[in-house]
Amino acid sequence: MENIKNEVFDNAGGIVLVDYTKTLEQAFGDSKCCRSDNDITAKNFPISPEMIGKIVEVYMKLFHFNCEMRSDLAISRMDKDGFRPATLFEQLAFAKAHPGRPKQYPIFALGSIWFFYLSFRCVPCLARHGVKREIGTSQFDAYWKAPCRFLAVRKVS
Repeated sequence: MENIKNEVFDNAGGIVLVDYTKTLEQAFGDSKCCRSDNDITAKNFPISPEMIGKIVEVYMKLFHFNCEMRSDLAISRMDKDGFRPATLFEQLAFAKAHPGRPKQYPIFALGSIWFFYLSFRCVPCLARHGVKREIGTSQFDAYWKAPCRFLAVRKVS
């Protein structure tokens, strides 16, 4: 894969193997991340049916916009650069491949949205609390602060 240069990218990323033959529980175990929200379940964050049973290589990058931003604008900027937002399963694969991440900023996977109570939408967030890495949920419709990163996957044509 070519090396992409763009001011909105962080240096983390590259090719990551996503193993859809595993259950969500197994993916959490492989990632060495704790689940900080009991609502992160296979029912609330299902795997796309066409991916079940597959192992795929994807090219991932972290987008960092360094300003407050809403999810829809972040997704639009990713799309413009040929990327789509990562899913929870891709986020867990990223966490496994990059055990040192995150350092001091949260990483959001805007490609997995759980519709909780009416129009309240939640997305997975990978964050570090002390020495422990956790995945919890945050509100999709929030204004993300400048330090936030967004995990994205290069689209395939």
